[in-house]
Amino acid sequence: MLLWNRMNQRIKNLDTFRAIAAIVVMIGHVELFRQNNWGGSLFNMVPSGHTAVMMFFVISGFLITFLLTKEKENYGTISLKYFYLRRVLRILPLYYLILLVSSLFFVATPKFSTVAYAIAILPNVSHAIGCGWSVSPQIWAIGVENLFYIFFPLVMLLVPNKRMLILLLITTVSIAILPHAIDFVNVRTIQNSLLAHFNQKFFYCNKFDSLLIGCIAGFAFAKNHKLLKIIYNKWLFFVCAIAAIVMWGGNIETKHFNDELMSVLFTIVIVNVCTNPYLNIRFENRFTQFLGKISYGIYMYHWIILLLAFKFLPTECTVWNTVLLYVFVITATILVAWLSYETYEKFFLNLKRRFER
Repeated sequence: MLLWNRMNQRIKNLDTFRAIAAIVVMIGHVELFRQNNWGGSLFNMVPSGHTAVMMFFVISGFLITFLLTKEKENYGTISLKYFYLRRVLRILPLYYLILLVSSLFFVATPKFSTVAYAIAILPNVSHAIGCGWSVSPQIWAIGVENLFYIFFPLVMLLVPNKRMLILLLITTVSIAILPHAIDFVNVRTIQNSLLAHFNQKFFYCNKFDSLLIGCIAGFAFAKNHKLLKIIYNKWLFFVCAIAAIVMWGGNIETKHFNDELMSVLFTIVIVNVCTNPYLNIRFENRFTQFLGKISYGIYMYHWIILLLAFKFLPTECTVWNTVLLYVFVITATILVAWLSYETYEKFFLNLKRRFER
């Protein structure tokens, strides 16, 4: 069974997980808009959209680390120039288009800092300090990945493979503990409320440790590390799959380290479903592959579609209007994301292929 298709650089079943994450984020925001504008709740058990972003982070860290590790193994080095060009061509064209289109929905002139951080691809920082891009706030996740991938390929290039896994583990644990350590010191010393607020907001969004958890799995898979034997344990997989479904689907959260726990659960499930040759799970079809292919567009466009929906659709809270809202937002978002992919993003994706190794 071929787990890794080198011709189109895709790992089986991975698009389905992208699709799940994108759809959950979209549905979560539909329900958030509905509650804020109409009141009440149609679905009390909608999985957390924030947790869905953690799944995106895990997938991103896993795939990019795998690719970089294989590049280093095959060529003896990593082309930082090619890596950054690939990232720019995949991420920034749609990112800046969303900034341009969504800016039309500002009811008042945004702060200079809001615009500056957004243009600098740091919406995660502005989100943390209270001046985020409110007309498409979901772009904070793009800022997190952008900041992470400025430095991570350089680390991959400079650190020997034999030390990479332990470095990733230590860094992941350190980043997970850091906000709690800052809170601990702040409460017992200066008791600065601004520091406490920033610390909570910044680390709530900037989950570099979730990315790193995916990176650990990606490196282990690329090097066929003995860690895979632990991850591939069928009982561990089943327990983690059930725990992920119950906790995410039931909105059950731990008081501390919930994002990290969910990231670990997602990682174990994804690595098994996508790479474990002993399971041979088929978790994709043409439709989920299609949704996975346009998942970036679904994530980026859905907030604008939501703004349009609440501007033009009926405002009375009825069952029919609620159904109409969901059908319109989901259908329109998928349609717009597909059109964007075919008519706009593909041009840059074709350019991106020139810099693949």
